[in-house]
Amino acid sequence: MKTKIITLLPIVAVLLVGCGGGAVDNAPLNPPAIAPALPATEVQNAAPDTPMSKEEAFRMLEQTTFGARLKDIESISGNGPEAWIDHQMSLPATYMSEGLRASTNDRWNEYVNVWWRNAVYAPDQLRQRTAFALSQIFVISSVDGLGDEQPGLANYYDLLMRHSFGNYRELLEEITLNPIMGEYLSMKGNHKPDAEKNLRPDENYARELLQLFSIGLSMLNEDGSTINDADGVPLPTYSQEHVEAFAHAFTGWHFANAEHFRWPKNKDFISPMVAWPDKHATGEKKLLNDFVIPAGQTPEQDLEDALDNIANHPNVGPFMVRHLITKLVTSNPSPEYIKDVVQVWNSNVEGERGNLGSTIKAIMMHKEARQGHELNPTRFGKTKEPLIRVTQLWRAFEPDSIHPDFNYGWVARELQQAPLASPSVFNFFTPDFSQPGAIRDAGLVSPEFEILDESSMISMTSRLLANSLWSHNYKVANDAKRVVINIDREMALEADPEALIDHLDLLLLGGTMSADLRHEILRLMASRDYKNAASQRVAEAIFLVASSPEAAIQR
Repeated sequence: MKTKIITLLPIVAVLLVGCGGGAVDNAPLNPPAIAPALPATEVQNAAPDTPMSKEEAFRMLEQTTFGARLKDIESISGNGPEAWIDHQMSLPATYMSEGLRASTNDRWNEYVNVWWRNAVYAPDQLRQRTAFALSQIFVISSVDGLGDEQPGLANYYDLLMRHSFGNYRELLEEITLNPIMGEYLSMKGNHKPDAEKNLRPDENYARELLQLFSIGLSMLNEDGSTINDADGVPLPTYSQEHVEAFAHAFTGWHFANAEHFRWPKNKDFISPMVAWPDKHATGEKKLLNDFVIPAGQTPEQDLEDALDNIANHPNVGPFMVRHLITKLVTSNPSPEYIKDVVQVWNSNVEGERGNLGSTIKAIMMHKEARQGHELNPTRFGKTKEPLIRVTQLWRAFEPDSIHPDFNYGWVARELQQAPLASPSVFNFFTPDFSQPGAIRDAGLVSPEFEILDESSMISMTSRLLANSLWSHNYKVANDAKRVVINIDREMALEADPEALIDHLDLLLLGGTMSADLRHEILRLMASRDYKNAASQRVAEAIFLVASSPEAAIQR
């Protein structure tokens, strides 16, 4: 990651100044001896499914979980990566709705606290991480008038959880009929044309479905590159006429319990929306690739045809695959990486199109995911999202428990990111953002840098300080509002600074610590030579590693 580290160098000074110089799953996740459901050979250019070292296990855990734990590093090292993926995909889902119902708190932001618990403790980490990625593609937001609908928000997130390894077309239909999405992008109550009342179908959902949830703005090759006309201009995927046609196809849907189509008093934010045939536009609709929906069909028939038309468009594979790779593995995947995975998307070994389980496995088993840091170190990797930097610390130093009164639901104000709380349908950051300087000059993108500035860097440093130096079990006995990390294991190593640093290097950096960072930790520990300073030395060492630019990059 040479290019990104160059760009991150100014951050080092800021971070060093800041330095001052769910059920609990406590068992190692040993992969069971099961026959692989999704063979690694399904993707071209797959990495060898050979036993992983501890450093390789850390990298796998960084890409597939909300943070590596030492017991998981030790558990899955010595096994091939495929066993870890198969094990994770075999686990039942840990749903947000269940956690919200179990909560004893009636706070406006409690669903966020449930999200934290699941991110830290849920055993089905690959599903949790995939659902989080999907939530930033199929965006709805609590900040746009939906903040009071916590059960509905949790239900929407559970929808993403349920389909994380399922079929894209089925996911698309559930999203389309979900009442939270219907409210957010105004498909709910979408009325057929009425010239006398000056009513036209709302185009909001139709437009975002095309632009952000499926095919994007420009025609793509299988490797993700744009298809251009003779003048080098990218060919558009759809026109305004297409948007209008899809908007007509999506008319006539409302809350399952709505007693009135325009201004109902009853609002069911859990059940799928239902059709009102008399409010549906029944005329002919010309969709993508000259497909025509005939006149006279029901709302259900039109919706099925419209979603089939979108899901079978050739752009969906490269569009979705690139999004998933950049959310999970690397910001700048090679064309070969994208193309290899797109071929699995288009048809897995069962002949199924759009199987997300096969796609996720192909992403993780590709040689670029497993070996990209060695094959192309100047391009490979990504900046970690703020939420993941926090969960990584908490998972690495597992708290004994999270108190029922724990509350970090206001994280968006501090870190510019929170689950289901993006400022717009375009997510917290855009996929093609490129940080000015070395990254942009190299022709690379760095999406997460769009919410990284002087203010957010200081906020992140302060948050990691609060979560480590001020919130460990040798300093805070019991604070209901905090997650208190457990550093017993690290205290046992305190008398041997080099051994402690080796341990932290593996646990937080996967064995990639620079000599400069190691020297800085040793220097700081040596300076804390007063009586009873052992826990201070350990906590400061943890903070220095967790807040370093080296820990801000996923390689």
